Amino acid sequence: MTTIEADAADPSSAVPGSSGPASYADRLAVGCSSLAVPGKWNEDRVGLANPTPAEWRSHGLAVAVADGIGGDGSGAFAAAVALRTILRDYYATPVAWGPRKAIDRVLRACNDWLHGQNQRRKDTDAALTTLSVVVFTQDHYHLAHVGDTRVYRFRDGGAKQLTTDHCWPRHDLRHVPKRALGLDSHLVVDYADGVLLPGDTFLLATDGVWEVLGDRQLGETVSEFPRPQACADALVAQAMDRQSRYMGRNDASCALITVGAGISA
Repeated sequence: MTTIEADAADPSSAVPGSSGPASYADRLAVGCSSLAVPGKWNEDRVGLANPTPAEWRSHGLAVAVADGIGGDGSGAFAAAVALRTILRDYYATPVAWGPRKAIDRVLRACNDWLHGQNQRRKDTDAALTTLSVVVFTQDHYHLAHVGDTRVYRFRDGGAKQLTTDHCWPRHDLRHVPKRALGLDSHLVVDYADGVLLPGDTFLLATDGVWEVLGDRQLGETVSEFPRPQACADALVAQAMDRQSRYMGRNDASCALITVGAGISA
C-alpha cells in the first residue's frame, strides 16, 4: 500500500493515474493541494491512498485531511502521523469489518498512540490534530470526522456541509477544539455515510480554506473549476491570497473528489 500526499513543494503529485480497468480512477477523479504561510511550519496534511485494484474492490479509496495543533512542529507531526496511519492501516483491516468499524479501530489506535506520547512528554507542546477522512467504495461514501476540518458535498448545484465543527462556542475559543486526535484517552468520532451519484463533488478542507473563503466562494470556485486538481489548486491559491492581504497565518489545504458516470444511481 502506498499513499499520495500533497505538499507545498509539489501539490500536483497528488493526481493519481489509472491502475487498470478495475481501479478507482475509472470512477473517481481526485485532486489535492496544500500550502503553508511563508516562514512557518505547514501543520496541515492532505492525501489519498493509492490502492491496488484488489484493494479498491475490497476497501475502496480513502482520502483524508488533517490540521495539526501545537507549536514547534508538534502539530505537523500529529497531522502526519494521523494521515499516514489512516491511509495505510485502514487497508490492513478485515474486509468483514466494513468501512465504519475499520476506520473506527484505526483512529482509536492512532489516538491512543498520540495521547500516550503526549502523556510521556508533558514538558513539550501536545501533538494534536483534527482529521476528516472519507472512504469511497463502489457506490457509497463513508465519513469519519474529529475537529474543525470540514467535508462538503456539492450535488445538483447545491452544497451541503457533512461535518460539524468540534470547537468551543465562545468567540475567543472558536479555534480551540473540543475534540482532536491525541487530546484525550477517550476519542469521540462523528460518522456518516450515503449513496454516491454521478456528478457528486466532495470537498475536504482545513479552516485555512473554508473559513478564509467562506461557503459562497467555495461554491463558486467548485462550479468554475470542474477538474479536481485545478479546483484544489485554485482554492488554496485564493485562500493564500486573501490571507496575505489580511495578515493571516493559516495553512491552506484541501482535497476534491468528483464522482464519474461509472457510478450507478
